[in-house]
Amino acid sequence: MNNKLLLLATSACVLTALVPVSQVFGAGKLPQMLAETKPVAKADAAVPVSEILPKLKGKTQVPIFIPSLVPVSQKLYYRTQSKPDSYIVSMEFTADCKGTGACTLGEIRGQKGGEFSTKIEGVTKTLKTVQLAGGVKGNFHNGCGAYCTANLEWKTQGFMYTVAIRNGAEADLIKIANSAIQAGKR
Repeated sequence: MNNKLLLLATSACVLTALVPVSQVFGAGKLPQMLAETKPVAKADAAVPVSEILPKLKGKTQVPIFIPSLVPVSQKLYYRTQSKPDSYIVSMEFTADCKGTGACTLGEIRGQKGGEFSTKIEGVTKTLKTVQLAGGVKGNFHNGCGAYCTANLEWKTQGFMYTVAIRNGAEADLIKIANSAIQAGKR
């Protein structure tokens, strides 16, 4: 007997229901949307650098590295915070997100000094060195607590830069970091 199983999931938390499809939809029935699964194309969204830079320039002493693109297919909203020794560019799915919850994709940070992430017992899933554009070495860390967050960190001339994405894939973080490095100091 060849029973397919149905997996239900949401982005905020995962609800798994391993139930034979025949029990949910009836024997031999499979909804069209489940029967014809196609990969979702992931487009690169341009980052509105010209809107972000004026909010940071002159407010931080940290050289500003912002990527030109982010590998997502939906509109993002960008919120900035700056101090003399750091800056944060939050990437959010809604204009009124406030930086927390399911509406947050992640952030791009720059700071004076800083140390690479280290293994956190019970939380760290992956911690490894990766190669970035221009021969820059990066540190990829993926950890899970209430939810999973992937970070990619690199240092340049005494400053640490971080790209953090909720449920992020290593390849996506490398793409964002390389885009920032290749664009250069803004």
